[in-house]
Amino acid sequence: MPRAFERATLADAVGRLRPGMKVLIPPGCGDPTALLGEIMAQADRLAPLTLMGGLRVDDCPFAAPAYAGKLRFVTWQMSPRLSAAEARGDVEFVGIRYLDTVSVFAAGGAWAPDAVLVHVSPPDLAGYLSLGVSVSYVLPAARRAPLVIAQVNPRMPRTLGNAFLHRRQIDCWAEADHALREYPPAPVGEVERRIAAHVADLVPDGATVQAGIGSIPQAIMEALGGKRDLGVHSLLVDHMLPLVEAGVITNARKRLHPGRMDICEIMGTARLFAWAHENRALNMEPSDLVHDPEVVGTLGDFVSINSALEVDLLGQVNAESVEGRQVAGIGGQFDFVLGAARAAGGRSVIALPSTGKSGSVSRIVAGLGRAGRVTTPRFLADCVVTEHGVALLRGKSDAARAAALIRVAHPAFRETLERATS
Repeated sequence: MPRAFERATLADAVGRLRPGMKVLIPPGCGDPTALLGEIMAQADRLAPLTLMGGLRVDDCPFAAPAYAGKLRFVTWQMSPRLSAAEARGDVEFVGIRYLDTVSVFAAGGAWAPDAVLVHVSPPDLAGYLSLGVSVSYVLPAARRAPLVIAQVNPRMPRTLGNAFLHRRQIDCWAEADHALREYPPAPVGEVERRIAAHVADLVPDGATVQAGIGSIPQAIMEALGGKRDLGVHSLLVDHMLPLVEAGVITNARKRLHPGRMDICEIMGTARLFAWAHENRALNMEPSDLVHDPEVVGTLGDFVSINSALEVDLLGQVNAESVEGRQVAGIGGQFDFVLGAARAAGGRSVIALPSTGKSGSVSRIVAGLGRAGRVTTPRFLADCVVTEHGVALLRGKSDAARAAALIRVAHPAFRETLERATS
């Protein structure tokens, strides 16, 4: 049944929400800042209200002590910024991979939303509004939600592909003209550059690459400047744009949608957002396509590049917990590592510095310990890269894996790691 697409003030749009509702919000740079601000302004009326979503690039203001017991947050992407709210019971972590968000946080799922907020460009003449920089889990959920509230922003780029809701799919909307939340490039140091040089050797010409956010992925993108005809799948970030402009990223050899990159999230700055506007080289797709290992497995020379907090001598990867505390999430790592394992020329890379805490601890460890989370299991481990080199693990015995990983550990910790294997 068509919906009203009724214009409202921000206050009246949020006024559609009721206490006890579960409200799904976009992640990253798609954050509907104005609507969230109004939710916080109406927190007393809405208490208790549950917000649900993924990666945050702000300070999570709705988790401040002022909203204790009023606004809860359910997420699959934990952050240290949420630790105080988690301790008082206002944050709940759900340990699922990114592919599963499109079913778990949608109608019929365990966390089915009562309402979905979307941040969109103005409608075109046919009545279609683009979700712009963020379609991943939000678009599938909005198409099935009981209530859809839109923040219409003329500064949201109108991205193309499977990125649209029609006005008949939106209950009400409020205009908010403001800059999108940005995710600026991270600082890159010598360790990151050394890691990047090793990773670049693993990326063949014509490969389709998936990389995350942070200083190591940024350094890796910078190190790929000598490659040819690379493709991009999953995430578009600022440090990919110079490769596009230099003709390194052409997507010409991609097996899925040649000539276009398949993206579910754009995280960057205004320059990247402007480039993305109505750009036909960009094909936005939700996570039920982008994160599906079966789809990824068709991409041929697919290279998945992800980071970790620690890797043990069996090849188990922990990318989400520190000393038993949840500090991140599974994200898309498992989806893409599994997809790379199924691709004919696939390769998955886990890239991390060899030490942490200013060099006082090794991030290649004898074992993850009882409280360590396994983000990528040992049977999918392929390449582990530190500034000291590359450990190739696929098909190797436990003893051979341990030896390879010790070789890329920091020299100060190698003897201790060797003793752990004897």
